[in-house]
Amino acid sequence: MEITILGSGTVTPSLERNASGLVIRTLESWTLVDMGPGTLRRMCEAGVDSKWIDGILITHFHPDHVSDLVPFLFASNYEYGAVRGEPFHLIGPTGLEQFYRALVGVYGDWIVPKGDRLVLEEMNAGAPDSLNLHAMVIRSRPAVHSFPSLHFRIEADGVSVTVSGDTDFSEALVDLGQGTEALICECSMPDELKQPGHLIPSEAGLIATRARAKKLVLTHFYPPCEVVDVVGQAARVYSGEIVKARDLMVISA
Repeated sequence: MEITILGSGTVTPSLERNASGLVIRTLESWTLVDMGPGTLRRMCEAGVDSKWIDGILITHFHPDHVSDLVPFLFASNYEYGAVRGEPFHLIGPTGLEQFYRALVGVYGDWIVPKGDRLVLEEMNAGAPDSLNLHAMVIRSRPAVHSFPSLHFRIEADGVSVTVSGDTDFSEALVDLGQGTEALICECSMPDELKQPGHLIPSEAGLIATRARAKKLVLTHFYPPCEVVDVVGQAARVYSGEIVKARDLMVISA
């Protein structure tokens, strides 16, 4: 399994860090997790064709996680050459269908993929849930953030990747991430600037330790994280490999 970081930043505009997004490649599929503004540009830079995407997972509906969904859907009908004929799945928390219908109400049929190619699948935002997509198993748990918000665990090829999405400290994430090869965990602020609804490095490290994660990838950085050793803060409570994400970084799991 291969993970490419498409956005390691937040709502704060930055030349170095795009808003939230990553793509997971397995032996049989390509899956996006979140699509903040600029994701499509980062996909081009990473050499990922939008026609390859089999699934899009949305952790929650804040603009820095979903803003490039509209241009993705729009582009799906207007690519040069052959337009993708196979269905692709849009997966998110309770309220996903209402969110999509609201977008269609604004943009009309321009963003409705032709040929009934879009499959919407809601996952329970209030309880554990799971579904199968191609050869993957996708598991979710409610995140400690604005409702509805999800953590995701993607299992394929005998390995797993767990993505926190935006969250405060979460026992559900500890449970979901048990033994995961890579825990991709938000780390919005340094330890000394804790904000409700978001994690700091020591909390991310504690979650990784309790989940027995083999690797901790810190991401979703606000600017104060650029001038503090957030890896060192996480390492005080987690002894495994810690990676500070950067845009276009490729990580193996």
